Amino acid sequence: MTSDRNGNRPAARPEGRSSRRGERPGRSTRRRGSGARGVAGLVDDVLTDGAALVGRRGRRGRGDGGGERTFLGLSTGKAVILAVVVCALALTLAYPLRTYVSQRSDASYVAAERVVLEERVRDLQIRKDQSDDPAYITAQARERLGFVMPGETPYQVQLPGARARSDIANDPPPPPPGPWYSELWSTATVPR
Repeated sequence: MTSDRNGNRPAARPEGRSSRRGERPGRSTRRRGSGARGVAGLVDDVLTDGAALVGRRGRRGRGDGGGERTFLGLSTGKAVILAVVVCALALTLAYPLRTYVSQRSDASYVAAERVVLEERVRDLQIRKDQSDDPAYITAQARERLGFVMPGETPYQVQLPGARARSDIANDPPPPPPGPWYSELWSTATVPR
C-alpha cells in the first residue's frame, strides 16, 4: 500500500470492504496508476465514474430497450406476483363458490318440494276430517259398495254398452302376442 502526503497509512478494512459508500465489497478504491497523482487523480476518478453513471441513465431514458419492461404500469416481477396472488385467490374461492351455488339450487328444490308436501298434508287433513263425519262414511258405503239401509229397495240402471267397474276388472287378460312374423302375416292377410 502507498502512503498519502502526511505519511499516514490508511486503515485496512477487513474482508476487502471499502470506506466509501455505495462501493461493492472486494473492489479496490484506487485505480491503476492513480496512487501517485493524489487529489487530482481522485477528482478525475470521480468525474469518470460520474460520467459513466450519467451515460447509463441517459441510455435507459431514451428507450433503447435497456429499461425494465412494464405491464399495466407495474414492473414485470410485480405483475407476475400480482397474477400469482389473483390466481391463488381464485382457486381459494372456487370450491366454496361452487358449494354455495349447489346449495342454493338444493335449497330451491327443497322449497318446491315443501310446497307440494304442504298441499298434500292439506288434502289428507280434509280427508281425515271427512272420515270422521258419519254422513260421509254412509255416502261412501252406498256409492262404492252398494250398501242399502234396512227397509230400502236397491235398484241399478243399466244402459246399453255401459259396463260396471267390477265387470271390467274381471275381464280376462288379452292373449299374448305371437311371434313378430305371425303378426306381420295376419296384418297382411286379414282385411280390416
